[in-house]
Amino acid sequence: MRIAIAGKGGTGKTTIAGTLARALARQGRHVLAVDADSNPNLSAMLGVSAEDAAPLAALPPDIIVRRTNEAGSVETTFVGDVDQVITDLALDGPDGVRLLIMGKVNHGGKGCMCRAHATVRLLVGELVTQKQNGRDVIVDMEAGLEHLSRATGRHVGLFLATIEPYYRSMETARRVAELANELGVSRVYAVANKIRDDEDREASAQFCAAHGLELLANIPYDDTLIRAERAGRTPIDFAADAPAVRAIGALAEVLVKHG
Repeated sequence: MRIAIAGKGGTGKTTIAGTLARALARQGRHVLAVDADSNPNLSAMLGVSAEDAAPLAALPPDIIVRRTNEAGSVETTFVGDVDQVITDLALDGPDGVRLLIMGKVNHGGKGCMCRAHATVRLLVGELVTQKQNGRDVIVDMEAGLEHLSRATGRHVGLFLATIEPYYRSMETARRVAELANELGVSRVYAVANKIRDDEDREASAQFCAAHGLELLANIPYDDTLIRAERAGRTPIDFAADAPAVRAIGALAEVLVKHG
């Protein structure tokens, strides 16, 4: 599986990505997590300590090249060895999840992250080309929609659009689906998060039904996650039986069935 997780900021995107990666790994699956956010936080949600994450190197720009083809168009091509990149740069995390980071903004005024986004896009594309079906790839995208304009998730198999039960969040998910479809990714599912009651559940379900989004999971609001954050631990390590963690585990099972 190759899954990109996107949505409005604050919807729990990284929490779901990290917990989902761990849940899949606990099923015995080989999981590669890719932090495609220029403010990377996925390592913490996977349970990697700050000390271990500090030396984690970003994907190097020299594994892609820009060439002009015979028609005069510029093409960006992956020229690295994807297995070697993973071997050299991926950090081993809990439950055997491996982690790569796209890169991060270290200084002001240093320009955009366009090439870093292209590197992630082509890396995932290379995984597809080599038909490495034994490896699940979970890509934690930047909040919002800009990554879709850069086609970072073009080669994933599906998008999970995280939503909370209010209009701006759900409208962002609708736009994620629309833009993902334009990239050729037809499988876009909604995951409703921080659901407090039946009214929240109904609001999410009605919006998704009205806009042709399949609602794949409802994850309850769970203050256990707040306590885990205060303790500096991941939800799955802090309380594996917490309602939200169980719901994300159930989502992992659903995704495996969907293939």
